[in-house]
Amino acid sequence: MRKNVDLTNSVIVITGASSGFGADIARCAVAAGARVVLAARSATALDQLADELGRDCTLVQPTDVTSDADVARLAEATFERFGRADVLVNNAGFGVLDRIADAPLADLQAMVDVNVYGMVRCTHAFLPHMLARNSGQIVLMASLAGLIATANMGFYNASKFAVVGFGRTLMLELQGTNVRCAMICPGVAQTGFQRTAPLAKYSRASRLAGFITSEQVAQATVRAIQRRTHGEVLIPRRAGPLAAFGAAFPNVTRRILHFLG
Repeated sequence: MRKNVDLTNSVIVITGASSGFGADIARCAVAAGARVVLAARSATALDQLADELGRDCTLVQPTDVTSDADVARLAEATFERFGRADVLVNNAGFGVLDRIADAPLADLQAMVDVNVYGMVRCTHAFLPHMLARNSGQIVLMASLAGLIATANMGFYNASKFAVVGFGRTLMLELQGTNVRCAMICPGVAQTGFQRTAPLAKYSRASRLAGFITSEQVAQATVRAIQRRTHGEVLIPRRAGPLAAFGAAFPNVTRRILHFLG
């Protein structure tokens, strides 16, 4: 069994850090001894979190992941303050739920800009640095919605299936290096995500794996960092058989999901 890495003084960059998964990942990381770079659009929320965690172990960098210039500044500020980035947690993302026939194309564009292009942009900003050092880890916040398609989530599914495809390819390309890629795939958690994706729009099938908490996702993410996981982490773990069945038997799965509603 691989020993856990001591995160004391490790530098962990977290996008979407102002609330939800991102803020809780920062709390868990600091509790484990890490230093964190907090990136999100809301400077006020980041400052409040930095005050809570302690300014000596945090760097606040307001960042819009859809902006090349902002992401470049995020990398520059990280290297200037800490000299390196040990882990990048690509957490920024959001979802809007509607049936495909009713969903505005602008929603898809906005989700792809943040969930996909934002993730790729940040990875491009930090991965070359990690490869040059032959050390580091890219963490992608994917979703069970990137493994199993359900009604009302067509556009969100599309963005998260893209994240999963990107992550699996990155894992292949990093094989043989000392840089890792962990892909976190959480199920339904009640966070700020529901501001744009109210629970009333979730299909019954999307709740098959049960509800989880933001704290569970954060703890699983930090464990993946401590273990230097190179692979996929499904939360809750009981979602694993559901995802495997869906991949092996897509036609049967589609009928079951339709029946469940």
